[in-house]
Amino acid sequence: MKKLGWLALFGSQVAIVIGFWAYDHINHVMGNQLTGGPVGQYLAYGRLAGLLAVLFILFQIMLIGRVKWLERIFGMDRMAHLHHIIGFAIVVFLLAHPLLVTLGHSMQSESGFLEQYLDFLKNWEDVLAAAIGMLIISVTIIFSILVLKRWVKYEIWYYAHLTLYVGIALAFGHQFEVGSDFTGNKHFADYWYAIYAITFASLAYYRLLRPAIFFLRHRFKVAKVIRESADVTSIYIEGNRLEYFPAEAGQFMIVRFWAKGFRWEAHPFSISMCPDGKQLRLSIKASGDFTRKIPELEVGTPVFIDGPHGIFTSRNCRTSKVLLVAGGIGITPIRSLAEEMSAQKRDVTLIYANKNRVSIVFEKELDDLVKASEGRLNVIHILSQDESWSGEKGRLDMGKIRRLVPDFLERDIYLCGPPLMMNLILKTFKEIKAKKLGIHYEKFAL
Repeated sequence: MKKLGWLALFGSQVAIVIGFWAYDHINHVMGNQLTGGPVGQYLAYGRLAGLLAVLFILFQIMLIGRVKWLERIFGMDRMAHLHHIIGFAIVVFLLAHPLLVTLGHSMQSESGFLEQYLDFLKNWEDVLAAAIGMLIISVTIIFSILVLKRWVKYEIWYYAHLTLYVGIALAFGHQFEVGSDFTGNKHFADYWYAIYAITFASLAYYRLLRPAIFFLRHRFKVAKVIRESADVTSIYIEGNRLEYFPAEAGQFMIVRFWAKGFRWEAHPFSISMCPDGKQLRLSIKASGDFTRKIPELEVGTPVFIDGPHGIFTSRNCRTSKVLLVAGGIGITPIRSLAEEMSAQKRDVTLIYANKNRVSIVFEKELDDLVKASEGRLNVIHILSQDESWSGEKGRLDMGKIRRLVPDFLERDIYLCGPPLMMNLILKTFKEIKAKKLGIHYEKFAL
């Protein structure tokens, strides 16, 4: 119900904007622009495209602003997915706005399209700045598409993404100087100022102020660097009064290590050990230029933490029985959940899929957790490419889940692993009509 409520709230903002726009153009000094001639209609719908483009950009900022009250309801991965979808709508509106407005004014002044557009740039206040801002925003969105296709490195996209705020700032003045919806309607202008203020206040607090407060309070630093396997390294983080840091098993944090070669990049990593108020642990697989350098981190390196983030936690578990499914490095949040949930006296089965025994992370730790659980935790390893393995072999599929955990439909199910594995399992669960609210997963796509 909360989710539907907030979706209704966001939908209502679109309705409010369209309502103000419709009122202004139905009651226009030159008559009803929505039912009049083509000139009025081109101008009216061009202005609507501009309004919706800006409104959706402000929605984008809220979605990527790591706003906690939104994240607790939707989850960051679903917010990121919606962020990508809205990006395409913004491109359409950004193209439609100057096209329709220029076309309308050119017909009104009986001039050519290009002539009218150049007149806007030369003689209309703040329009040139807005055009540059629109270009910046469009390029930023194109970079986002390219990084999704893995044609551009994440780091390049990240810094290019920061220019989005420059584009918005350049377009800001144009809206209030020449936008007839605002110049002729004080109430609409006040509303527009308010949503700008709420959006950027949320961004400033959650992206800048909150992480700074946490660092000043806790003084996070690297305490230990431990190799877990050939390609996985654990970073232990200590700090002051960590018992007051609101981290939960299953969550992740966006960290910036303040050391040469690291300080210019921030990356998300899952908490791989149940927080105990004394230290936090991140276990990181070498999968890129940044993560390959992790073993080089020195003890004492300051750590800036943005987070914790995520709703992949035990607080959303509704039953006393749980199935945890992990693949590869997806074990990191699952391992912390296994520790917490077995301590909560839940009946926990963990299925952990890997290629071979060498790639198993936390094998001894998991064995120790099983022994300490007094029978509440059962760990099943499945290896797909290890002929010497005497346990379960092959790829994880629904047949294995049915056989190994016959009562899986009575359990809350937590999934974390490679996208292909997760997509296949989720598809199968949907086909057998498993209870949707009992399946928990986050893909950590930022």
